[in-house]
Amino acid sequence: MSSCQSRPDTYFIQRAVEKGLRAIEARLDVEEGYRPRFLLQLSPVPQLQHSIWDLGDMCSRYVDAGILGQQAVGHGLPEHIDLALRGILFGCDPYLEPFMATRMMITYVDVYLQNPTHENKERVEDLVALVRSRMTFEDDYAYYFRQPEGWSSQTQVMGHFIPYPTYPIGGLIIGLSRYLEVEQSEDARDLNDRLCKFVLDISGTFDMHGRYRGHTHSGGILTAVAGILRWAINRGDDAVVERMKKAFDYTLQHSGSTGWIPDGLGESPGSCETCTLMDAIHAAILLARNVDTGYYDFIERCVRNQLLENQILKPERFMGEIIGPEMRAVADALTGSWASYSLPNSLDNCSESVEGCCLGSGIRGLCLALDAAIEKRREWVQVNIPFSRNSEWCEVISYEPYVERMDIIMHDDSKVRVRIPAWVDRRDVRVSVDGDLVEFDTSSDLYIEIGGGYAGRTICMEYPLRKVKITENIDGQEYVLDWRGNTVVGIEPRGSLYPIYERELWELESW
Repeated sequence: MSSCQSRPDTYFIQRAVEKGLRAIEARLDVEEGYRPRFLLQLSPVPQLQHSIWDLGDMCSRYVDAGILGQQAVGHGLPEHIDLALRGILFGCDPYLEPFMATRMMITYVDVYLQNPTHENKERVEDLVALVRSRMTFEDDYAYYFRQPEGWSSQTQVMGHFIPYPTYPIGGLIIGLSRYLEVEQSEDARDLNDRLCKFVLDISGTFDMHGRYRGHTHSGGILTAVAGILRWAINRGDDAVVERMKKAFDYTLQHSGSTGWIPDGLGESPGSCETCTLMDAIHAAILLARNVDTGYYDFIERCVRNQLLENQILKPERFMGEIIGPEMRAVADALTGSWASYSLPNSLDNCSESVEGCCLGSGIRGLCLALDAAIEKRREWVQVNIPFSRNSEWCEVISYEPYVERMDIIMHDDSKVRVRIPAWVDRRDVRVSVDGDLVEFDTSSDLYIEIGGGYAGRTICMEYPLRKVKITENIDGQEYVLDWRGNTVVGIEPRGSLYPIYERELWELESW
């Protein structure tokens, strides 16, 4: 990523985003005006296929990916493609399928935040009005459909989406909550309050301890957790924040330390959908910023491991020998896409098809995490996650998983707070500025604090890198995970068709 010989090859997130953006381009049907193709069928014959999900769902996610990609890596989709996708999006029927409205709401708000024009605001407000017209209003809540009388997710597991009332409204809550962070809209606020009330108190999805059973993403459950967290944080409702925190913690109890999360909690064997990882990262960022900074550790482990490993980079493992322009077109769309299903050690169960939604979600999850890695809080520049990235305040260069080092090139004179991994003994941390040792404060929970005045200089942090093998039960099976810091560099047993964590090169102390 750099001509500087001393700079480590640790820009994994940026490369993954760029490959994802190229996969979006390859997934579009030029002859149909750049309409996305939702399904990439791998068996029995590899081919790209259209479906209704091309429209309100895929075009929403891909416009969103372009916006976030611009922020994360300095470029999104080519302008003519972005314009074509927006043209399709703005002409979509949000109720071709009710889930379409949820994805369109999120992206309409993103478009407005990117360019807050009157026209873009009107799109959001018009969609709010349309959604309200399709809802049933009762007392102080609203819904599309209600669960059967007496139903709760604790008593009935899996099956069709219909028992999960969060399926078509979790995304609406996310979009509305984000919009209300920047705009006063009585209709949007009233609708969002009613939807959250319905999920929390009427729908039967979560018990009072945050427990649930069901589809974490495809049933909209983790989507609703993220949305309701935003809503409750904005309202200062600590009780609801705590309940959603418990729901998230309950999810992690049934997940792997690598970030592998089943989309079917209560169903075994489970499968991890990339869209689930995106929802989990979103919720964890909200919890880390507002409740407990320890959740940054989950974000780091999820991104370094399951989210990156869910990206498909070796199409030949699913397609065999790639011959001819038609197979090359499919391979190009597959390369850089994210798995719709994954096991803790492989993508073997993704061999029949790959859905286009996970491509947009993979990019979104990475960009959300990259944005959360560095932030400015009053007089402090705060490094929450040691990902290699630049910002207006400083540039972070992480050397993990090669060696135990992080460089922070300061762009201003702010004081610096750096989160250190929980497994690091603070007495083993060494901090220097341009080679000279400096004092630092360890009184802040999980962070070390370094004084300001270092604009144009490089702060270097060094600490022992954890190297350990841990046996862990994930989804009923034992795996041996080979950790270097927060990065898994190997797993046993290995997958068969498409094994993941083939990271032997990362075990070398060189870059």
